[in-house]
Amino acid sequence: MNKLLAKIKKIKVTPKLVLKVLYWLFLFALYHVCEYLNQYCNNARGGMWRIGNSGIPFATLPGVFTSLLMVILIIWVVHFRKFGFYAAITILGIRFIRLGIHLYHHNLMILPGIFMSLVTLMAVGIIYQANEALIKTEKKHHKEQEEFTKSIIGAFTNCIDGKDAYTNGHSYRVALYTTMLANKMGVTDQATLDKYYNIGLLHDIGKISIPDAILTKPGKLTAAEFDTIRSHAQEGYKILKDVKIQEDIAAGAHYHHERYDGTGYPDGLSGKAIPQVARIIAVADAFDAMSSTRSYRKKLPLDYIAREIETYAGTQFDPEVANAFLSLYEEGAFDNLRNPDPD
Repeated sequence: MNKLLAKIKKIKVTPKLVLKVLYWLFLFALYHVCEYLNQYCNNARGGMWRIGNSGIPFATLPGVFTSLLMVILIIWVVHFRKFGFYAAITILGIRFIRLGIHLYHHNLMILPGIFMSLVTLMAVGIIYQANEALIKTEKKHHKEQEEFTKSIIGAFTNCIDGKDAYTNGHSYRVALYTTMLANKMGVTDQATLDKYYNIGLLHDIGKISIPDAILTKPGKLTAAEFDTIRSHAQEGYKILKDVKIQEDIAAGAHYHHERYDGTGYPDGLSGKAIPQVARIIAVADAFDAMSSTRSYRKKLPLDYIAREIETYAGTQFDPEVANAFLSLYEEGAFDNLRNPDPD
């Protein structure tokens, strides 16, 4: 019972769900209308349904309505799968009991109804089994596709992080921080969190195109070298823009260096015009850069990093994302990074 209540609580009322419920109720009402007309025609076999100058004997109509009843049950199974199957089986069970009572009283007129009910029972069972087999196949295919996607993204990520020993693991940490921040901001859907994680993993894929001599240079970069470094955002977009395995997979690579005040690159977007995942990655990326040792400096103290992110909220960073980071910081989510590297 507790499991059932937990499942009920997870149900989200959406327009699609409302339409599905209304469709179910329509079929349920239609079934009972056909059942009533079926019984009415059975009780008035000597009558005639007049249509203009012609008519249809009531004796021929029970077969029509019985056929409609059976079609409705099959539609339930096709559209509502397991729930529809159990509903159809329950109704057929009740119908067999009622037909059995008629047969017990030697009413042989219900034999066609019994035959059609048996055929419907077989059809319902076959359709349900076919549906379940199809669902199982779809789930297996989806799982295989997910595993393939993960392996490809993992391979790309290893290539990115392998470019620079100082930033090894950077992509994985940024992906982790991105999901932590998104969850703190209220993103609870696991599919969205998984998508954000993958986008975070590939945010620096454009660095594959940057020469190692520039990427790992310990000293100050020249203006030309800095422009080359900046090009990784656009290069990352070019690499990922045609990848269809996951929606918005190029968003992090393309926009993670945009600034909330519009002074970032490559497109100078500002505010909410920057995709949410890129605004989150911007904070995650800056945080990991400051909390990691690089070729040009030691990692910075966590308290200092928190002050920096707070200071630049509203200019470099989305204030909502910055606040989410500061909340996690206050909760101690990053305490394992608190001490800087020893000299």
